[in-house]
Amino acid sequence: MKTPLNGKTLKYHLTYSWWFYALIIIAAIFLVDLLYTVTAYHPPRNKTITFFVYGLTNEEKLSDYMASVNKSEMPDMETMTATMLIADGSYGPMQLTTFLAAGEGDVYLLPREQFLSFATTGGLIPLENNAALMSVFDEKGISLQKGWRKDTESGENHLFGIPEDKLPGLRQYAYVEDGFLCVIATSGNPDNALKFMGIACRDWVNPIELPADEPSADPGSEPVPAG
Repeated sequence: MKTPLNGKTLKYHLTYSWWFYALIIIAAIFLVDLLYTVTAYHPPRNKTITFFVYGLTNEEKLSDYMASVNKSEMPDMETMTATMLIADGSYGPMQLTTFLAAGEGDVYLLPREQFLSFATTGGLIPLENNAALMSVFDEKGISLQKGWRKDTESGENHLFGIPEDKLPGLRQYAYVEDGFLCVIATSGNPDNALKFMGIACRDWVNPIELPADEPSADPGSEPVPAG
């Protein structure tokens, strides 16, 4: 004979079986989230550009700059965003290595130590043959000697990075002391990453004048007068 369903039996049932319903709810939430993740639209890799900064970053402002470039000069890209990596002594190197090994991101702003490590082991794309990028510095007679390194695997010398100190306009968005702007060899969108590099360096090669109430990403710097 079945137990009659009433307030007393329902309360008794929920008292001892609540975990079963909680498990069902958790499983349902997980399945819905998994379904959304699997079926959600993800732009193809050759339609995205991500800029990773291993240091101080005004992430919102840098993403806004990239969005403006996306709209005005690279409309074929579906997303262009900036991400700050945690540059501490323990978690930072592990996070950076993981991202690079997975081919995450396209353009990186790296400290000297990490730049040298990846440049000399074939982890970065040579820049010297990109005419648009090189013209930015050639027209102003700016030397990029610091960015040239020997790839120990090929034995060849290449320009693997743009020294941060040659791009004073960059400091309103990001700052890495003795940093280098570069494109990783595992980028899924190298041609467009290099195109963005050319545009960004064109915009950042000149000093900028920041409003008095708007600090740069470099906490130790003062606004640099234009000219």
